[in-house]
This record gives sequence, structure tokens and C-alpha cells, in this order.
Amino acid sequence: MHPSVKSAYDIALNDLRRCYTGRGIVAGKRSKRFNQYWARHSFFASLGALYLGDAEQVKSNLGLFASMQKKNGMIPNQISLDFKPRYKLLAGSVIDSTALFVVALASYVHFTGDREFALELLPNAKKAVEFLVGKDRDNDGLVEETVFANWAETVLKFGKVLYTNCCFYRALEDFSWLAGIAKEGELQGRYAELAKRTKEKINQVFWEGNYYIDWIDFRRHDFFSSDGNLLAIDFGVAERVQGQMVLNMIKQHQLNKVPLKTNYPTYPVWRIPPAFLPLLEYHYHNGFSWPWLGCLNAIALQKVGWRKEAKQALRGVAELINQNGITQEVFDEKGKPVNGLFLKSERPFAWTAGYFVRAVNETNREGGKAGRFF
Repeated sequence: MHPSVKSAYDIALNDLRRCYTGRGIVAGKRSKRFNQYWARHSFFASLGALYLGDAEQVKSNLGLFASMQKKNGMIPNQISLDFKPRYKLLAGSVIDSTALFVVALASYVHFTGDREFALELLPNAKKAVEFLVGKDRDNDGLVEETVFANWAETVLKFGKVLYTNCCFYRALEDFSWLAGIAKEGELQGRYAELAKRTKEKINQVFWEGNYYIDWIDFRRHDFFSSDGNLLAIDFGVAERVQGQMVLNMIKQHQLNKVPLKTNYPTYPVWRIPPAFLPLLEYHYHNGFSWPWLGCLNAIALQKVGWRKEAKQALRGVAELINQNGITQEVFDEKGKPVNGLFLKSERPFAWTAGYFVRAVNETNREGGKAGRFF
């Protein structure tokens, strides 16, 4: 392991564990807003915690969110430290949190072989995927969402969003696997077919020829979003050649200069809430760089077989961690942690820390893949 990566790994390991509580994994420790249980943050961070052997922490976090699942299957987007759940963000229901609950559960079971816990939470996972399938309003294999309803909540998108549908596909695939663990053959087969259909549909309607487009509402929006394109590689939507084309797009437009910018080109002014326009928030999900995306880029490079480039990409993220001595949430175009009047990069940041731990473990493996899930 490169010395800079080893140094950053030690920081990330410590930062991730600083975000552990007796009940789960909080998003960060600096601000009241992030010192809470955010679903997507904790589920993505769990993928790193599993590599550290901290399976009991992941199990506790899954149990917390399962205990507050709504009757319709929806997983809370956020749970406060005094255990008050919140299910919606701004205008609508958040879909990716529910999908990532299933992904994190399957990942936990894969790492631990804990069939008993799989059986215990299988009803929760089933309700979760049923909720997700219910968001496919036109029954075409893709879910639709309302505005400001995924992790990039400061950008006006709605309809069929690439990032969310990649999470949806992975949840279907992983639930099918969990059903197999539970020896529920009919359920396993049904959701395997749904997953296959969704994968085919994503490739049919989102693939532009060189990359996956960002979203579709009344028309196609051909922006390049790093999140959905890289998750398409990571979650098994993209074939190897498609993945290589996506990664070439990232290099071509220098999105990896500060690893890694959210999108290309910049979204127009009117797609950002007016209150953000004079502030740094305008670039929050619209051109700023996120280390978790940089880690995902390294993982994707490894998966398509570009191992040397994967290690280089990981060193880029390690440099950001080492120069600050802590895992940060988000950086500006100059590679500095965002530090505005109202927007300050969270630190330590569980999502960054967990994904760096995961990326280090996976880019140091031979063969490009790390087991059934990653």
C-alpha cells in the first residue's frame, strides 16, 4: 500500500469509528444537522465498516432503521439522536434510502453469513422492495421521483433519475439474493426477473452511446452525472466496455482533477433553488467535488480492470484526507474544504471515511472484484 494511502486509511478508519454510536452510524460530528442517523450516509458508510470487521455496528444500524420503517415499506431518510424519524426531504419521498437499506442488509449478510438476521429482517426488506416497485408508476421497470428527492437535493430533477434507478436495480438484485438465502424460491425468482428487467431498461433508455444520461422527465436531460454513472459500474448495470467509456468521459472533462466533480456541464441557474444562487450552495451538487465520488471512481476503475489508474485515483483522495488530517464532506474547485457563511464541509464525514476504507480494500485486491457484492 502506498504510504500516503496508508496514512489516509488510518485517518479514515478512526473517523468512521468516531461516527459510531450505541445504535448506529451518524453522518458526521461537527454540526447538529449531520450528527444524526442519515440513512444513505450510514448505509454507504456500512460498506466500509464491514471491511473493518465492525459487523455488529452495521447490524445495529440496520436494526435501528428497520424498527422505524413505515407500514408501506419506506425507510426513514433521517433519524434524530432522540430517535424521531423523518421520511421526506423538502418536496417528496426519498427513494434511495429505502433501496440502500436492502443493499446494506445484503452486504452485511454476505460478509457475516448471518442467516438468522437475514430471516429476521427479510420481511422488512420485502416491504422495502415492494415500496420501491410501487414508485414505478407507469410499470416500465424504472422508478419515478418528485423534485429534490435524492442525495443531490439542491438540484431540480424529477421523473426517472439515473442515480436512483441504479440504487433501485441493486436493491431488487440484492433482495432476490436474500430471498435465496431464506430459501424463498418463488420470491427469489420473481425479483431476479424484476432486476433483469430494470437493468435492461436502464441500458435502453439512459445509455447515450458514451455514458448514461442524468434523468428523464418530459424529455431526456443529457448531463453527465458522476454519481449515477459510477454506480452503474459499481452496481453491475454497465458492462465492462460501457464502464470504460464512462471513465474516459470523466478523464476527458477533468472531473477527476479534484476527485470528483458531481456533473458536466454545470446545471443551469434555474435548476438551483433561488435562495442558493448568491451562495456556495449553488455549487454544492453542481460542480463541487466529493471524496466519496472519488473513492467510487477508484472502485469503478478497478472493476473495469484499470488497476494502475484505480490506485492513482485513490491516491488523489488520500491527498485530500492527509492535507486536512480528517475526512471531509465536500471540496471546492481548488481542492479546499468548502467553508462559506452557511455551507461548511462536514467533518469527520462517515460517508467519505467508509467509502475510502472500502476503496482501499478493493483496489488492493487482484482480479478487479471483491466477492459477490462489491
